[in-house]
Amino acid sequence: MFSKRTKSNHIDSTRYVVFQQLIKKVKSARNTLAPKPPKDGWIRVIRQTLGMSGALFAKKMGYTRNKISILERKEASGDITINQLKQLAEGLDADLVYCVVPRQDPEKFIDDQAQRKATEIIHRTHQHMSLESQHISNETQEEQIRFLADEIKRVRGKALWG
Repeated sequence: MFSKRTKSNHIDSTRYVVFQQLIKKVKSARNTLAPKPPKDGWIRVIRQTLGMSGALFAKKMGYTRNKISILERKEASGDITINQLKQLAEGLDADLVYCVVPRQDPEKFIDDQAQRKATEIIHRTHQHMSLESQHISNETQEEQIRFLADEIKRVRGKALWG
């Protein structure tokens, strides 16, 4: 039987491994260069490239021509659902590739957020202490911010984003 401390360490190490796997997956997405969608949307462009009329595509999908036209316009305007897009892609013997690509490195984003959160907490605490004439040096504040930021990153969740 594990002691509480050992269980806690095991849970922490498991969370850390899972977190590192997620970071790796998100970082790999950052290397994805998605082509800019055509003005008329991918479905219409692929359908036209295949030489398939809207009416033929509608018949193949079991839709009306009007429904295909509406869905193609919805895709072009960004109002289509992922499931609708997936069905249309399937009808064109195509795969829907969906990816959200972070603008910056996720670890840097987390570091920056933890630093902001820690700075906010330490400065707020310092203001209260100053009102009670308990001043802390800038050097000590910076050390506290670094320590708290590391703790916030370790705990994550509400501590980081709440």
